[in-house]
Amino acid sequence: MVSLTTERRTALFIAPVTPSDRGNGLAMRTGFLLDSYARCFDVDLVIIPVAEGNTAEITPFVVNRVRRATILTLPPPDTHFALISSIVDVRERLAAFRQYGRPSLTASLTADIQCALAAWVADERYAIIHVSRLYLSIVATAWMKLGSNPRCAVLDCDEDDAHAYRRLAALERKRGRYLRASWAEAEAEAFRLMAVQWLPRFDLVLAASASEARSLKIWAGQTPVNVVPNVVPPASGQWLPRRGGGSCRNVIFVGTLSYLPNIDAVMWFASRIWPRLRSAVPFPVRLTIIGQGAPRQIVDLGRRFDILVADGVKDVAPFYQMADLSVVPIRAGGGTRIKLLESASYRVPVVATRFGAAGTIFRTNREILLADDERAFSRACSKLLINKRLASRLASWAYATVRREYDFERCARRLGAQLLMLVGRGRSEDDRSVGQSR
Repeated sequence: MVSLTTERRTALFIAPVTPSDRGNGLAMRTGFLLDSYARCFDVDLVIIPVAEGNTAEITPFVVNRVRRATILTLPPPDTHFALISSIVDVRERLAAFRQYGRPSLTASLTADIQCALAAWVADERYAIIHVSRLYLSIVATAWMKLGSNPRCAVLDCDEDDAHAYRRLAALERKRGRYLRASWAEAEAEAFRLMAVQWLPRFDLVLAASASEARSLKIWAGQTPVNVVPNVVPPASGQWLPRRGGGSCRNVIFVGTLSYLPNIDAVMWFASRIWPRLRSAVPFPVRLTIIGQGAPRQIVDLGRRFDILVADGVKDVAPFYQMADLSVVPIRAGGGTRIKLLESASYRVPVVATRFGAAGTIFRTNREILLADDERAFSRACSKLLINKRLASRLASWAYATVRREYDFERCARRLGAQLLMLVGRGRSEDDRSVGQSR
């Protein structure tokens, strides 16, 4: 725990992961939001490590931005979910989960967590409370009952989880995994019910893109839904990537390797696109898969002479420095791909699916190349590996777009102004209410 005394108004920031300026997309988005709050408020940070488990820690990035911080220990899943998990028959387990009616991510967010949060907050009165991700809104019960504490509550959904799980269900069904598809559909319905219950109770909801905001607005009632895009951390792009200088060209994929849409993307690219690409170019190529939490099927790809799996990587800069091409073959999920923005910030040319580039303003043949089937994706990759002038032009335009539209400092100032305006409006409404009661 860290402590610092100032005269500024205070904020409570609740996150499912350690906020950071590097790592996976959720950590980076949460890090940007924490940084934005820290510019306007003295922040108390509570990490409830639903998305991180036992690896959560209070890092220097966190210490430099908060007044105090804590990590709450996740208890075992609630009794109901534990019983569901013990059901041997898969179909019966699925039927029981549908009756459960909550996303599986909330199973450990029990009354014990709410009590621990309330005890740590104690008598502190906050001007604003921020909750990152819809599934953590369930812990809001501990402070929403306190009436005027806080004046304002902000929920960063990032993406529409219900829609994201429906896309996962469609992907699983396409692969012939019908029970997994049914489970993803049950998760989607649980998230929809949660959104209907919780979004209208917040004063402001945030989303990562205009399309996610439109989707979330359906459930938000009168609560405004604002777009806060994913951004490029200030440290990104300080090293220029290599162009040429070797007989072998380097293609990279960067992402959390335990995330199902990333697993699908890697396996699809490696099995269906990579062989076509190797045959299409007149020089050796190497694929490097970079991230953390790689499952066995991705680890096994590293046995091939032309594929390297770099698991457990925390600093991706050296890989971008050596890259000739970055691929984003994503076919499911939600939000926006921070790694696409990161690639552009390092001036590495990108080929992506249309879904992989969703939520950004990148245009095909302008900043990146877009392709959705394996043949077209392979052709786009070979075009950029062979035509260095085209690759350089696209990378330069993408870099300029990132610095103009997804700049950390500019977006942080914009969000800070919104938060101060929200707190000011909440205070004015409280004052009017007091005046009327007199």
